[in-house]
Amino acid sequence: MKNQKTRAMIFSFLVLLVPTLAYGASLIPCGQPVGTANIVLNGTSFPTTDPCGFNDLMILGNTIVHFLMYDVSVPLLALGFMYAGARLVIFQDKEGEWSKAKKSFEDMAMGFGMMLGAYVLIKFILAQFLNTAGGFTLFLLQ
Repeated sequence: MKNQKTRAMIFSFLVLLVPTLAYGASLIPCGQPVGTANIVLNGTSFPTTDPCGFNDLMILGNTIVHFLMYDVSVPLLALGFMYAGARLVIFQDKEGEWSKAKKSFEDMAMGFGMMLGAYVLIKFILAQFLNTAGGFTLFLLQ
C-alpha cells in the first residue's frame, strides 16, 4: 500500500511538472505582439499581433512532434534502459528476472523504432505542405 502511495505521489508530481515544460517551449509561432503600435477598439487597447496562417499551423505541428520526440521520448527511453540495465545487474543469478529484463530492452527498442518511423513519416508529410528550401534531409534534422 505504501509503495502505491509513493508511486502516485511521484506520478502526480511529474504530471504537474509537464505544463511548465510546455509553457517554456513557445509552441505557437504566430499571434505574438508586433511593434509598439496598439489597436484601439471601443476605448480598449489591443496590441498589434502577427496573424496566424496555414503555414503557422504546420510549423506548430512540427514543433509539437519535435517536442514529443526529443524532449519527452528520448529521456524516457534512457531512463527505461537504465532501469532494465540495473535489473540485469541486480538479478544476475535469477534466470526469470534476467529474461524479463532482456525482454524489456527489446520492447523499448521496438517501441522507439516504431516511434522513430512514425516521426520520419510525419516529417515527410509535413515537408509536402511546408516550403522546405533546404531539402528534406535538412528539414528532417530541424
